[in-house]
Amino acid sequence: MTYLELITALEARTGYRLLPTPDDTFLTEVTQMIYNWCALTSPQAKVERAAVVNSLGPLRREFMAGMGSAHDFRKLNQLIEAIDAEFDDAHNRQA
Repeated sequence: MTYLELITALEARTGYRLLPTPDDTFLTEVTQMIYNWCALTSPQAKVERAAVVNSLGPLRREFMAGMGSAHDFRKLNQLIEAIDAEFDDAHNRQA
């Protein structure tokens, strides 16, 4: 799956507007972290599940340290659940 396909799927699963750059600074940070951590050079580049999940690790650690709002923490959890579900569905479609 490409970065663009993933972001489109996450929008559909969560209802959050992620592209173009969202008005929500937290969601902007999330999409940029995924793109940068996965070292992508194009929105059409392939993404791997482990890299996408690991890209959000720094944000998760911030929340575990008590930083950030509860609202953003809920958004992050929703996005992580949506990422897992999307990769699970993609795997099942290929099987």
